[in-house]
Amino acid sequence: MQAIANLVETGALRAHIEATFPLAEAAKAHALGETVRTTGKIVLTVEETSAT
Repeated sequence: MQAIANLVETGALRAHIEATFPLAEAAKAHALGETVRTTGKIVLTVEETSAT
């Protein structure tokens, strides 16, 4: 695990991101993953809310 962490830190190992979707579009992201035509990772983003 440490060897992999070192590769990530040096930039020698990077994940290819196919697409990024907001969490509200999780169904669309899932549909894309079901096509089996993606070559990278599908990322869901969560917007942070500030406490007031």
